[in-house]
Amino acid sequence: RLFPPKWSSLGPGIYIMLWLGPYLARLFGPEYGPFFQFLGVLIGILVFLVQKEVHFHQLTRYRWFVLHGAISWVGFEMIRATFIPLIATSAFIGYTQATQAWMIQPVSIFSVYGMNLVIMLTNFALAQAAIAWHDHRWSAPEQEAARVEKQPALSWMLAVGVLVALWTGLSAIMLNRAPFDAPTVRVASLRPNFPLPAFQDEVNTSQIRFEVFARQSRQAAQQGATILYTPEMLFNFDPQVEFTDAFRALAAETQAHIFLTYTTAKEGEEWRNEAVLLTPAGEFLEVYGKNHVFGEPPTPTAGVFPVYDTPLGRLATLICHDANYTDIARKLARNGAQITAAPYREFGGFGEQAWTNVLFRAVETRSAMVMTGVANVSAIINPYGGLEALNLDPDGSEVILVRDVALGGGGTPLLSLGDWLGWIALVVYAGFFIFQIVTENRAKKAAE
Repeated sequence: RLFPPKWSSLGPGIYIMLWLGPYLARLFGPEYGPFFQFLGVLIGILVFLVQKEVHFHQLTRYRWFVLHGAISWVGFEMIRATFIPLIATSAFIGYTQATQAWMIQPVSIFSVYGMNLVIMLTNFALAQAAIAWHDHRWSAPEQEAARVEKQPALSWMLAVGVLVALWTGLSAIMLNRAPFDAPTVRVASLRPNFPLPAFQDEVNTSQIRFEVFARQSRQAAQQGATILYTPEMLFNFDPQVEFTDAFRALAAETQAHIFLTYTTAKEGEEWRNEAVLLTPAGEFLEVYGKNHVFGEPPTPTAGVFPVYDTPLGRLATLICHDANYTDIARKLARNGAQITAAPYREFGGFGEQAWTNVLFRAVETRSAMVMTGVANVSAIINPYGGLEALNLDPDGSEVILVRDVALGGGGTPLLSLGDWLGWIALVVYAGFFIFQIVTENRAKKAAE
């Protein structure tokens, strides 16, 4: 309605250029920013050149406007989360509701794609109503055939209103059923303010990094923490090979279970990005290798999803980008994880929103999550998505975040269903492409 019909696709084209490119450029920082700015412009141009939705909606009298718009959005989100490794689920529209625990509980059934779909159905229903109001107020007689009628717009508003009410009601019921007597454990997120990974840091040596880690561990233990979490790539050596006695002595001193994160990037060594749990008795448990990688070699220990049965509960870990996908947290929860570590090496503006990704993994799996960044973000999240603690500092700072958090109970339908709604959206999205072609061909034949 803002452009002449032949130029109507300029609207979404400009939107893509001004939202996707700059947003992702800021999100991923100077390392990838120029790429995303270019990508946003490129996609915007492609949308302008190929979009034909306006003609399709005119032919179908806008009866599919709401469903087509919402499904197209969610279907494309499924594509980028599955096939574009760097972005994954980052910037999903559903993540905007991360602080609204009363709203997001049904994602344990319908996944984050369900939240995305509810939001976009609401947006498109409101948009259709706005267009109908515009058309009946200002459209010219020659535009009668392309006018949006009030009654279908009102029907969609009513249907989406009922959907939102059902979603919200279900969420309230699920949150109200959260156990109030679930066992808790005191955890600590140790953020050392080392922005660079250990293998790239020429200032903070292994000894300096260990000393900061040891000091933070002791301070956290003095506050009662019994599980200690570190950020991704804190050390550039295998703790079962170097500093081993020092780590064991620290675990015995603090009487804490410690998740140690490290890479092996020294010359002549095979690349590994891993995490390992060290018990107070000095035992190193099974290693976890990062599964979803981008810009780094694959870790040979990936593909195994250990859950550690300890006196404190069933503990697990993933690493950074693993939490930006939905599958790894599910696999760990299916193996019994009650609390999962999420060590990150955040960069650029990523730390300001990455915690929302982690929070949704907690709700989807009913496993508590402890997020530990290298410099900008720390979060402790309960199994229902409640923020027990959150610390964000865009400038970077050293932080010890200590809180009690309830152990998760698992058992959500999503653990077996997976991203079922996302896949359905993708199939329907493809179906709309076919339907659109068929509709336009029929219109051409009728015109002949």
